[in-house]
Amino acid sequence: MQTLFTLDIKNYDPKWEYSKRDSARGIIVFTEDSRKASVPFKPDDKIALVYAKNRGYYKFPGGGIHADEDKVEALIREVSEEVGLSVIPESVKEFGVVPRFQKSSKFDGVVFDQESFYYFCDVDSKGHGQNLDAYEAEAGFELQVVTFAEAIQKNLEYTTDDAFDLAMTVRDTNVLQLLIGRSVEPSRAIAEYLLEEGAKMNPGPWQAHSFAVARAAEKVARAVIAAGGNSLDPDKAYIYGLLHDVGRRVGYTYMAHVIDGYEYLAAMGFENAARICLTHSFNLQTTEDYIGKVDITEDRVEKIKKLLKSYEYNDYDRLIQLLDSTCGADGTQNLELRMGDVKKRYGSYPQGKWNKNFELKTYFEKLMNRDFYEVIK
Repeated sequence: MQTLFTLDIKNYDPKWEYSKRDSARGIIVFTEDSRKASVPFKPDDKIALVYAKNRGYYKFPGGGIHADEDKVEALIREVSEEVGLSVIPESVKEFGVVPRFQKSSKFDGVVFDQESFYYFCDVDSKGHGQNLDAYEAEAGFELQVVTFAEAIQKNLEYTTDDAFDLAMTVRDTNVLQLLIGRSVEPSRAIAEYLLEEGAKMNPGPWQAHSFAVARAAEKVARAVIAAGGNSLDPDKAYIYGLLHDVGRRVGYTYMAHVIDGYEYLAAMGFENAARICLTHSFNLQTTEDYIGKVDITEDRVEKIKKLLKSYEYNDYDRLIQLLDSTCGADGTQNLELRMGDVKKRYGSYPQGKWNKNFELKTYFEKLMNRDFYEVIK
């Protein structure tokens, strides 16, 4: 079965004990003619999901595969238990698998390790009662048939302090987005969690800098909308700003942090957020003027060059480039002062990059029809 993406939070020591419990999950789509249904589905097509009414998220019906249990048998059992629907065995078709890794929320020094196997399936018209366990009953599991768009939006707005529920919801939200051919986007909640976990691994001013960039990016996006533009979504701007330096989670590095961040987020399916990890450091779309050490192998440098060449910069790339050069962890919000500080620390600042940043400042001031510093203060 194809791997859709790998939700690996990497907030654990790989030497820890792994606790593995795989699962099977059902994709039950209702269209005007289910025989013609195919990926990508339409955002307003309807899908049968579990709604946790006491927590506020949607998930695919399904759950853990018992020892020595066949995956399809587990799918049929779990769909029956969670939503009271009977899967038609001959309708079952593979879609893909999502590996998931994160530190256990129950045991110290243990990695939660799960592969979730997703199957398309049809159900008969006769429903029956659910058979919920204590967790499912407490969460208020119930069957709901909703549009893809409704479920995705609800899940992107979902917040919780429970890291297990958060990762589970992100996993299923990513799959829902893939099923309608939409770019997989992280929620604010998972972006904040990934930054928090990264800062635990490598504490430092990069966390405060990331929050400063995120808050400023959201303000600029809102100002662009207020001026009649539609090139920026405030939530995406905030999230991309928050995660642009997430590659620093592994330590104090230079060029390594851009490719480390890219690979970390891309593996989870977050391609748009991942590209910001790369593009924020290269406002002229070249590695030749990078400020700092080239602390990666030549093949990884070539990977960055190839990716940069494949991109056509958009307003998210430009915005995070500008704000990365403007917002300091110490509260600095001045482009010239911040670039001057970088020049002092590294001994130089390429004139082309310097000029480009001021060009970007002018560009966004025109989009907002307002002073840049007035907006981000």
